[in-house]
Amino acid sequence: MTWNLRLVEMVAEECQDERYIEIREVYYDQLGKPMGHCRATAGGENVEEVRQYLTWALEALDKPVLTFGDDDGDSGQDNQGE
Repeated sequence: MTWNLRLVEMVAEECQDERYIEIREVYYDQLGKPMGHCRATAGGENVEEVRQYLTWALEALDKPVLTFGDDDGDSGQDNQGE
């Protein structure tokens, strides 16, 4: 399994009609299909590790926003349906 940082469309818990995007750690299956995500936290054992994580976060801004179903285990799709 691999992962990277991506923008993911989220639904606000308090208002199901309210949507926003958040940088998340996205996990992929062996075929490269997104299979789940979790909260991204910029941290590391030293400054260089934090810098690398933030670099990956900036790179996520240049990729399509992913959407997932109601269950985090649902397959993710970018907002163009791919």
